[in-house]
Amino acid sequence: MNHFSLTGKTAMVTGASRGIGLGVARALSESGASLILVARSSEMLRQAADDLKKANVEVSTSSFDLLDTNGIASWYEECAAKFGQPDILVNVAGMSVRGAATDLQLSDWNKVLSLNVTSVFELSRSFARRLIQEKRKGKVVNIASLMSAAARYGTSAYTASKGAVGQLTKALAIDWAANGILVNAIAPGYVNTELTQPLVTDSAFDEWVKKRCPLGRWAKPEDIAWPVVFLASPASDFITGQIIYVDGGWLATF
Repeated sequence: MNHFSLTGKTAMVTGASRGIGLGVARALSESGASLILVARSSEMLRQAADDLKKANVEVSTSSFDLLDTNGIASWYEECAAKFGQPDILVNVAGMSVRGAATDLQLSDWNKVLSLNVTSVFELSRSFARRLIQEKRKGKVVNIASLMSAAARYGTSAYTASKGAVGQLTKALAIDWAANGILVNAIAPGYVNTELTQPLVTDSAFDEWVKKRCPLGRWAKPEDIAWPVVFLASPASDFITGQIIYVDGGWLATF
């Protein structure tokens, strides 16, 4: 038995049209999983699915704006009825609005917390309810952040939201342990993606990241994706309620 194989499993990945989400989807598919990709843009989802299908991957897509937290439960039921109940849920979708705490608009604060925390809670419990009803086991992997444990100037909303994701991961793990639903989180350091390009191309910030990180570089999406595969696989069947920092050694030094 290959304990890292996901053959026969179906994984739902949010924020899957690019960046970390697409990297996670690709790694899961390379490990044998079928995919349900979720993102706001149907066109970007189509492009991502077309790319993955070149490797003969079974891919379904569903465009949905997870900021519509009140609509998540009914949308998820439609997805499960159409594509089947997934075995694995990876909550990648997220956002950040930067600005000094004294200047940040309350609407921006609420938007970040809604997408980064409330949607994770609502989608995760929609996923778990069906598994519990069907008496099946499953895996939830949340994407937390280096900022689940640390903070930088101008990131109050994002830092608060990712701190909440870390604690939510623990709370859900305890709630669902008896049902065989394991909940863990991967907390990335700085990752080079489309969304972080303004930071990557800022020479001063780029130099700071490379000097501050013991491994001397930005993470790539695949650096985050393969630890997700581990947590989704049978190899991690005695791990729940954990936050694994994939940060190149960032938190190990000062």
